[in-house]
Amino acid sequence: MPAIKGVDLVAESGSTVALLGPSGSGKSTLLMVLRGLLEPDAGVVVLDGSVAADKEYAHRQREIGLVFQEPETQLFATTARDDVAFGPRQLGWPADMVDAAVEEALDLVGLTGSEFGERHPYSLSGGEQRRLALAGVLAMRPKMLLLDEPFVSLDPGARRDLAAVVRRLVESGMGLMLATHDVDQAWSLCDERLLLVGGELVAAGDWDFAGAGAELLAAHRLRTPFFVELWRRLGRPLADAPRTVAMATEALR
Repeated sequence: MPAIKGVDLVAESGSTVALLGPSGSGKSTLLMVLRGLLEPDAGVVVLDGSVAADKEYAHRQREIGLVFQEPETQLFATTARDDVAFGPRQLGWPADMVDAAVEEALDLVGLTGSEFGERHPYSLSGGEQRRLALAGVLAMRPKMLLLDEPFVSLDPGARRDLAAVVRRLVESGMGLMLATHDVDQAWSLCDERLLLVGGELVAAGDWDFAGAGAELLAAHRLRTPFFVELWRRLGRPLADAPRTVAMATEALR
């Protein structure tokens, strides 16, 4: 039985897409196919107009950064700085370019090189390790970021810190595809949603909470985001539902 089948989708440059669905629905498989770690038995992945037979396709693949579920298990170097530098070094970048990419990536995730660069990755907290793994992907300067359940097993503070990092990346123009069960984080970070069930794409596009969006999620055992449900109970237009605490606070003043 195929892990995914009949999935036809388009992710525009700079788009933010939540990939939702129950466990075993094919979310991780889809991300690995999009990144090129798995080859589809049928169908084709087109990256910025290029297909696998094109000479620039490998470069296009490197513009997509994939962070696996529980990526801290992949940390292996003796210092945080060396761990982040691994990818750029494998690409053959000159030393000064590698150093600049590493410092930039560490800054982006809130782990400054001066404070964290020489620390052993396993001396960091769980949330810091998760952000370090993200820095290792960001150091290769991707245009699109694929995140597979990034908030799993993090305490509330670490979840907030990681979400803030991802939000800054999105606001800078980076594209995002976020596979998650956390509909609140998905709603706060993503303008669109895809729903996978049994390896098939059930829905794509806008969240559509002013229409049948909530019923669609409920039918597949996914709840409505907190702020959307709050707006419903307050009798306010669901099309105006806030995505963050700050937006809700401003709207309720």
